[in-house]
Amino acid sequence: MIERKIVHVLSHNIVMAHLSTGKNSIAFGKGIGFKKTPGMIITESEIKQEFLLHTSEVLKNYEQILNAVDVKIIGITEEVIANAQGILEGAFSETIHASLVDHINFAVERQKRGTFINNPFTYEIQYMYPEEYKVAKKSVDFLNEHLGVKLPEDEIAFLAMHFKGARDKEQSIDSFAVVRVVSQTIEAAKELGFNFDDSFSTLRFISHLKGLIERVKQKKTLQNSLLDKIKEEYGDTYVKAKVLSLMLSDTLNVEVPDDETGYLTMHLERLLQPSNA
Repeated sequence: MIERKIVHVLSHNIVMAHLSTGKNSIAFGKGIGFKKTPGMIITESEIKQEFLLHTSEVLKNYEQILNAVDVKIIGITEEVIANAQGILEGAFSETIHASLVDHINFAVERQKRGTFINNPFTYEIQYMYPEEYKVAKKSVDFLNEHLGVKLPEDEIAFLAMHFKGARDKEQSIDSFAVVRVVSQTIEAAKELGFNFDDSFSTLRFISHLKGLIERVKQKKTLQNSLLDKIKEEYGDTYVKAKVLSLMLSDTLNVEVPDDETGYLTMHLERLLQPSNA
């Protein structure tokens, strides 16, 4: 049986433990840290969730955080991570522990000074990563309540990207890079006369664009048997879609094939419909 010895008590519900296997972990459980001190043993029955810190580099980074950040912020942040991990599928990367604590610590400091950082991609992020955004919104509410602060709404998008990055630990695609490309493409589409709002057509367009970028980067693009018909019926929109495709090709350094431009045309055409639905 693996023995776990408390190294740090982060909150009533979070402790950092050293395992008899030589690894360290962040253990979450209701009351697991209550009236506990370093050196005490915790049992598996007390643990609801546990996150292993596998590498010495991650452990070193986390130890630096422990020495620099208020333990209350660390404990509340770890509760945020545990809650998010319980809702979102897939194991989080171990790097989120130090990175999110660091981010939230600076966000709290900025809030106290009355200085805020705007997130220019908030609009795109909430459509591209709705699961992470929903969890991040609850997380910001939790942070505000338990840390006695009022973080700006832009922090929701920042946290959503932390969650997205933690879930994509085994993927090569940079989520923030995709967000930037989507944002640039939307701005270019606006200049071509397309409008974006909170409609389902906008949601479908952003979702399709995200998929298109990922397919092009992975060179797994779609075939389009209706391409000739799309060019004939929606010629003007196709020309604008081609402009966006060429811009995407330049940005991604990979050609966007005409078949994908055809699908992009249909999503742009929906944005032109009077109901925009």
